[in-house]
Amino acid sequence: MLIKNRRNSGLVLFHLLLPILMVMIIFALAFACWFLYMAAGVGAAYGAKRIASEVFVAGRDAKSVVSQELAFLPLLKYSVDTDARMVTARVLGRRPKTAVYRDGLGVAIAHDGNIGALQQQGRPGLLRMENLHADLPWQMGDAPSGNPHPSNIREKRLSAALDHMFDEPEGSRKHRTRAVVVVYKGEIIAERYADGFGPDQRFLGWSLAKGVVHALYGIAVHQGKLSTDDLAPFWQDEHDPRSAITIDMLMRMTSGLAWDEYSVLPLSDLVISLLLQPSAAAYAADLPLAYPTDTVWRYSSGATNMLSEVLRQVYGDDAYYRLPYEKLFAKLGMRNAVIEADAAGVYIGSSFLYATARDYARLGLLYARDGVWQDTRILPKGWVKYGRTPTLRKSYGAHWWLPSVSARNDAEERGTPLPKDFFYGMGFEGQTLSIIPSRDLVVVRLGLAHFRSIQPFDYIYDILDALPE
Repeated sequence: MLIKNRRNSGLVLFHLLLPILMVMIIFALAFACWFLYMAAGVGAAYGAKRIASEVFVAGRDAKSVVSQELAFLPLLKYSVDTDARMVTARVLGRRPKTAVYRDGLGVAIAHDGNIGALQQQGRPGLLRMENLHADLPWQMGDAPSGNPHPSNIREKRLSAALDHMFDEPEGSRKHRTRAVVVVYKGEIIAERYADGFGPDQRFLGWSLAKGVVHALYGIAVHQGKLSTDDLAPFWQDEHDPRSAITIDMLMRMTSGLAWDEYSVLPLSDLVISLLLQPSAAAYAADLPLAYPTDTVWRYSSGATNMLSEVLRQVYGDDAYYRLPYEKLFAKLGMRNAVIEADAAGVYIGSSFLYATARDYARLGLLYARDGVWQDTRILPKGWVKYGRTPTLRKSYGAHWWLPSVSARNDAEERGTPLPKDFFYGMGFEGQTLSIIPSRDLVVVRLGLAHFRSIQPFDYIYDILDALPE
């Protein structure tokens, strides 16, 4: 009798739980379908954008890009129109996304399907930099400078340090280092590239672009165009608490806006703004506050793109588009650097900078020497110090990263303390630009570490060990 009652109780419980289980299964299936639907749209947009940029800006072969950068999208279908300079892609048969190349402004996604309107944004001649040639001596060109290497470099240790940077760790998390340039006392003392890449190759720097935005603001401050104390011009209603956000807060990423850089579910604000919206700056500016202004640090590519829009408003279109090329890149010999703009025509200063490894090294050298380039001051005095002064988050300044306490402790334990003035730029997929002014040292590392960043400390130890004090 007891066994029979237990069986009856089990059946009753099963019948009670069955509807709940069915609802859960239906919900899970619906969620999976929704996720695949959204992922397919994002994948198509990213695939079209990445292929188009790598082909028409970086000069890569589309098949190589698909097999390497887009290896995680096996269901991607794409077509490249070399005459119209655009790429169309789709995933799982969803509505295709098209990315279009525009002269001078790089690639943008045609969100509304109006390809002609995007093509008309082009600015032919914007990238032409007079009097800049590869055969000029380094630093302005890429020919040998003719200067001897600084003395007392431990060449074998330096070579071993580069070997370590190109070594792959065990397991599936590959670093895929593609380029390394070491500049010491103004001279290139080490340089190496992976097979298929070289000194003329443009590389996507991702968040290394934030260093360029910081430099452009230094130039604007130097010209008297604006101040970091100025209010950001996005919120005109004085009763809107966002109207208290300043340029400085955006630069130090303490605006308090409800920006989410990293989430996957739901989609992060970064993914939405870069791949699903025509204006990255407008999307970020439309977010509400999550915290009172200047009380919480939160990493935000949206802040950078709003800063880019501010420059456009301050300078006007013509001067804005010429600003990075005439006032920064041409001054430093960065003749291959390209910043891409979104469909709204705003430079995506958070993410879409293409440049050679040597171009990134030139930017680093400007910062290693306090904003002075070959005896000419490009950035105002104190601007570099502003960039590397800790903010609410002690490992971040104003658009530049700083070593954390744990990183410094690790270096102490290793016996190779990190110099106090060490700061760096860090971009998605393993891009780093390390700067140590006291050692007159700049190290560029570029690669393809899928879906993650790489800290520079692991290899900086070895390079410092190879150099004389």
